[in-house]
Amino acid sequence: MTERPPARGRRPLPAAGLASPVDCGICARPLVYSADPAVLTCGLCGKEETTLIYCPAGHFVCDRCHQSGAMDVVRRVLAAEASPDPAELLERLMTHPALPMHGPEHHAIVAGVLVAAARNGGFAVQDGAVAAALDRGAKVPGGWCGYYGACGAAVGAGVAVSVLTSATPLKGPQRSLAIGATAFALERMVDDQPRCCKRASRVAVAAASEYLGERLGVRLPAGRRVSCAHSDRNAQCARAACPYFDPDR
Repeated sequence: MTERPPARGRRPLPAAGLASPVDCGICARPLVYSADPAVLTCGLCGKEETTLIYCPAGHFVCDRCHQSGAMDVVRRVLAAEASPDPAELLERLMTHPALPMHGPEHHAIVAGVLVAAARNGGFAVQDGAVAAALDRGAKVPGGWCGYYGACGAAVGAGVAVSVLTSATPLKGPQRSLAIGATAFALERMVDDQPRCCKRASRVAVAAASEYLGERLGVRLPAGRRVSCAHSDRNAQCARAACPYFDPDR
């Protein structure tokens, strides 16, 4: 049995970012503490909620998403989200206040957004495919890029292709496709810079989207240009050497 895409109806996605608890968790502007309630849509789960505290730019994260663990929100959002754009989904999920600047959570998110986007774009996937991708990606430890020579975000791309093709160690063509996806993403990450899980995740998703189109005929949107809002949180930010760095932010 295949998993059907959620009903269409894409929501506008916020720019990625993270701030202190007194600022907007999406764009870092100081929050408005109003006497008049406003009805806003959560930038993560899409739920409308009445609130007195919100960002002047209109960004909002509902209490349920803010209080939930990052991976709980990832699972809930990807189960319901209808967007076929994995880069768009990645940026949404990386805004969660509990998601660290670096960490193995990114490996799971890369795998999950790719499978969810393929499903939403009409590719037939098995029931539970997104959950399987998240679970497999979560098993890849942090620090693999430097200690083992394989960035976990790139492995997440391979996980996604493995799930989409139902690969196993005994299925030669499918196994090769999964390994090829990891290799394709890894090649894009050779940049002589210290690790950045945000950069690696974006590179992995972009590479995997290209690979899926070329090798499996899964045509996913190219994604919008990203202006990274996480640079100030990353002590080893590559800055001008990173394609996502924005000196004007």
